[in-house]
Amino acid sequence: MNKTGNFHNRWFVIAGLFLHNVKISFRNILKYKSLSLINITGLAAGLICFALSMLWIRYEMSFDSTHKNAKQLYVVFKQTTGWKTNLGKRFCTPYAAYLKEKFPEIAIAAPIFAYPSSMREYVTLKDEDIPATTIAVDSFFFKMFDLKILSGSRDFLIPGSDKMAITQEKALQLFGKKNPIGTQIKSGEKYYFIDAVISGMPKPSNYPFDFIRPFTEGEHQSWNIFEANIIIELFEGIDVEAFEKKLKEHKTTIDNPNAPELSNSLLLSLNKMRYTDPAIERNVKIQDIIIFSIAGLLVVLCSLFNYFISMASRFRIRQKELALRLVFGASGSSLLAMLSVEFILILLFAVVLGVLFTQLFYDPFLILSKVQMDLSAIFYELFRYLGVVILVALLLFWLILFIFRRRSLNRSISRTDKKMFRKISIVFQLVISMFFVFCTSIIQKQMYFLHDSHEIGFSVKNKGIIRNVPREYSAVLANRLKQIPEITEVVEEKGMSGVFPESYHKGEYLESSWENKPADAENFRIHVYNVSPELVDFYDFQLLAGEKLIASDPKTVVLISEDAAKAYGWANPVGKQVLSSLGSYTGSGSYTVKGVVKNIYNYGPTQQIPLTAYSLEEWLPRIRSNVLFKYREGMWLSCKEKIDRLIKAEFADLKRANSRYNSFTIRHFEEEYKKILSSEIALQKLFSFFSVICILICVFGFVSLVSLTCKERRKSIAIRKINGATPVDILVIFIKEYALLLIVGSIIAFSAGYFTIQRWLENFVKHTNIPVWIYFLILFVMVLVIVLSVGHIVYKTSIENPSEVIKSE
Repeated sequence: MNKTGNFHNRWFVIAGLFLHNVKISFRNILKYKSLSLINITGLAAGLICFALSMLWIRYEMSFDSTHKNAKQLYVVFKQTTGWKTNLGKRFCTPYAAYLKEKFPEIAIAAPIFAYPSSMREYVTLKDEDIPATTIAVDSFFFKMFDLKILSGSRDFLIPGSDKMAITQEKALQLFGKKNPIGTQIKSGEKYYFIDAVISGMPKPSNYPFDFIRPFTEGEHQSWNIFEANIIIELFEGIDVEAFEKKLKEHKTTIDNPNAPELSNSLLLSLNKMRYTDPAIERNVKIQDIIIFSIAGLLVVLCSLFNYFISMASRFRIRQKELALRLVFGASGSSLLAMLSVEFILILLFAVVLGVLFTQLFYDPFLILSKVQMDLSAIFYELFRYLGVVILVALLLFWLILFIFRRRSLNRSISRTDKKMFRKISIVFQLVISMFFVFCTSIIQKQMYFLHDSHEIGFSVKNKGIIRNVPREYSAVLANRLKQIPEITEVVEEKGMSGVFPESYHKGEYLESSWENKPADAENFRIHVYNVSPELVDFYDFQLLAGEKLIASDPKTVVLISEDAAKAYGWANPVGKQVLSSLGSYTGSGSYTVKGVVKNIYNYGPTQQIPLTAYSLEEWLPRIRSNVLFKYREGMWLSCKEKIDRLIKAEFADLKRANSRYNSFTIRHFEEEYKKILSSEIALQKLFSFFSVICILICVFGFVSLVSLTCKERRKSIAIRKINGATPVDILVIFIKEYALLLIVGSIIAFSAGYFTIQRWLENFVKHTNIPVWIYFLILFVMVLVIVLSVGHIVYKTSIENPSEVIKSE
């Protein structure tokens, strides 16, 4: 009974001590509420940024990683420069069988027709258009992947069949518990009967689908239809690099002039394709996601070091109180326990705030990342990463306390050492703060360089487009747009090539020769846009030499890009002849260069563009057209509202009848350009936010350090004042002491920042420079912020009555 009573008493005492420590910790947090708020906010932002980034990276790396043979699966990738919607992986279907025959290293080769995820696909069921993804495969696809036929037959895999398969998930969505087999459904322009229910591709996958249709006879046998992705499975143990070299050196032995060579082919690992293939559209690049996670960790470290500095400062300031606690029986362990409780509370507050951040930014995060997870799953993953970071932080904190205790609590309270830990901590915070400020400044300068300096070769300012208008209605719509007061110019694209935003009518890649071509030079592949003089003016092409196209020009004159002029080796390209099959539908011929325009970076500033020419020749009539317009400065919202009302009033029936083609889709040039730069814009916002957080943390760190130093030097400052020192003299002493810390921190920060940002700028085809003045400006701003933040503390100490100070000491 006594033992039980002692046990309960012991736990009662422990609980009481714990509650007492919690109360004291709350008081300390509230006493230093500004510093605590900054630390908690910094920890929360850094923790959540790191955890979400790691979740995002893991998701990106999980695509097609669950297949039993995932490590042996590759996509044959044909290197091309140009339009980024997967054309680089397009081959003709018979190439799969050819590769299997010629290369014994290949276990299975499967062709697949799968369109980019950016293209909206539909099937028609009972006259209703239903969003759905349809792929075309043959039987080898089922041998390669973990797919099962749950019911029905395999007839849907016979080329030319009118049968198709539906996934179990899509069948439940469309038919519920009814059996879908035998239902007629339309895909593209052909009707099929559902003949099987199959398991879907394990998610996430680079090739998700709702329906599988067979290849048509033409698709299955033709060497002229370049629509297939060729996926191969290598035998286990094959040297991939050696095989890729063999693939490049292989000369095709196909008796067909359209069969592509493999000389410029690469292998792209299927489970790495999601984050390595430049053709896959993503809001944020994998490199920037990694930067996000590293940035989050740096902010966490900055917050932790600031907390440790403030903790040391409070020990010094409260040395008499702590000494009295020891005299009255408090143990060193109890004081350390009190500190541990306070730190754990800070971490818990940071986690709670981080959870609120996650809840608040959940929808924007899903839109930006395209991570297909619900909130509960995201929280589960988050807490796994948060747990690791918090555990490391606690271990670091207890290590510092252990070292602190080894030195003896009494000596730690009273000793006056060189405060090396505090100085190192301040330098560390300065490095992180100035690193973020420097990187943010260069990122913002690069964004300005791309948006406002016309370095992309055309203008996106105050422009919009209405896409996919049936051609017979484009003139009517154009005339109605001219009556809107906010609109200043209207141009019908008709059958011309869309320059920007990206269009499926992008022009043709054609072989070209040229005047004065060296005998040993090979022909260039050139991307030819068919344009009108109105389009050239609308896009604001920047002329470098010669003249622009006019309506009376013959169709044998062209504009070429500056890169094309350099590739042809022409110092004076105007008047030179391009000998090529530019008119691919009218035969080859000779074309005269009328002018040279600046390179048009319509794929985005990070995409290498092809050699380009602009011709007046219209090759094929289009059944759909685009209508482009310019509007007055600042009038986009008003302009869009009136266009929406116009379409709803006069073209609503036509829009509904063509809903599957997204007719009358309104696009804003500046918004479309921002989508291209979404990764860079996200990085800019994150670094700007972290810069503010880190500067605040650094300022509070300096305030803590200077407060502690002033407290410790009160007697020394008083003696200096007695000997005639003024407040300015005392302030100069402090400035000299901390100037060294600032210089050391700036050297490290600028070196790390330059190395980091230079690697980032190399991703851009066109990028800004890093001027010398930006280093001095950042240094000046940091000096000003620090002087203003700590100057009043030094001044307040320096005006104290020296006699009173000496008496109190």
